[in-house]
Amino acid sequence: MQMGRVEVAIFGNLAKIAGEKVTFVEVLTLGEALSALAAKYGEVFRNRIYDENNKPRRFINIYVNGKDMRFLNGLETKLNDSDKISIVPAIGGG
Repeated sequence: MQMGRVEVAIFGNLAKIAGEKVTFVEVLTLGEALSALAAKYGEVFRNRIYDENNKPRRFINIYVNGKDMRFLNGLETKLNDSDKISIVPAIGGG
């Protein structure tokens, strides 16, 4: 299987941590994409995306081509060339 060049849009305080709002990764799955971003942007970024069990945090919304990853195959979601990932921290809290 061939890796796809995937566009990643990063929003909110995650974009501030990353220092950019858009980047590209070459990966096969959503999990690989998140790992690549964590490696690229460092520990602070990683800790904002993953909880202590290495699962995506509940308050981070991750979309692949506009669809919530929770309704796809989660981190196992296969990616193709020119797919778009959006990583959106939820605003607010309680």
